[in-house]
Amino acid sequence: MRLPYPVYSSDSHVIEPPDLWTSRMDANWRDRAPRIVALADTDIWVVDRDTRLAVVGIQDQAGFRFEGPGRISKKARMNALAHGEAGWTPSLYVEGLDADGVSGALLYPSTAIQAYRCVEGPLLAALARTYNDWIIEFCSADPGRLRAVAMIAVDDPAVAVAEMTRMAGLGAAALLLPVFPRYPTTYDQPQYAPVWAAAADIGLPVVFHLGSNQRARHGEPPLDLIVHSTKDIHVQRSIGILVLSGLFGRHPRLRVGAIEFGASWAGPLMHRLDAVYARGQRQLDHQLPEGELPSHHFRRNVFLSFQDDRACIPMRHTLGVENLHWGNDYPHAESTYPRSHEFLAAHFDGIPVEEVAAIAGGNAISAYGFR
Repeated sequence: MRLPYPVYSSDSHVIEPPDLWTSRMDANWRDRAPRIVALADTDIWVVDRDTRLAVVGIQDQAGFRFEGPGRISKKARMNALAHGEAGWTPSLYVEGLDADGVSGALLYPSTAIQAYRCVEGPLLAALARTYNDWIIEFCSADPGRLRAVAMIAVDDPAVAVAEMTRMAGLGAAALLLPVFPRYPTTYDQPQYAPVWAAAADIGLPVVFHLGSNQRARHGEPPLDLIVHSTKDIHVQRSIGILVLSGLFGRHPRLRVGAIEFGASWAGPLMHRLDAVYARGQRQLDHQLPEGELPSHHFRRNVFLSFQDDRACIPMRHTLGVENLHWGNDYPHAESTYPRSHEFLAAHFDGIPVEEVAAIAGGNAISAYGFR
């Protein structure tokens, strides 16, 4: 079946080619660049000489959840991926969108995003710059349908601002920041003020994507099923900090998105933020303008991308229909490909068509400049 309005994915992924960093990173970083290593039963990505970065299998197993869930595995060889080279070949990638009935997609990394949790400093910044140059080239092959998310390292705020500005000039549609910066800092601390001011001036959305926490004191746990079931905990904390810090009062046009965390958690969080603010207003360092509540700032400045979260639909007016985006997560194993239209129809059965059309594509068109 096909829905009678354009469908755009606000959360899709590329598969980075195996030689992306080894062929493109500055020579000073080549021996620490991400690369494929062949183990006895699978290929893996390794970075910084011997740090395990990412698996290969589930990154490119779209459709398996419907046609053979028993085939879903972290193990795979790069030369035997389910979709071949479609993940890093623009024309083949667009063919995959066509098969799913998707008119355009906002593209996130698959491997690079996981670097936030295991490398830092200049190496992370160099890795991100290399990826950013490549994803801009990738999307330039079909700019009406493929939009790039630029990966930003924030360990050095001045470097972050420079890369944000550079990528905006090259045509990026959004700026990916880690859900949390490096432990023990948080985004309300003064060193990050230039990053938020630059984001507001640039005018591109800032996005937090699942799996992009920076390295904690003892490292981030792997994103297994248990962690995945509580995946929204970190983004709730980070967005709560942004709201209660008064950031959105200082930058009322700044837009921040929570991507692949679902959306049904946001309604209860808005209620709790209002309650905390009402009880502890005098104890907070930052006061909101008279008559405004945290939920007002949340609804004005925060948007949410979900894939399969029916629980968020009844609260769509609380969250704001205009703040809800849908994504197919292609070509990852949990993707709704090739049945995205069926998923959307089931999610939105009985909902006014103008609201469905906005969530299924119209809001992404507006947010990311599809044309």
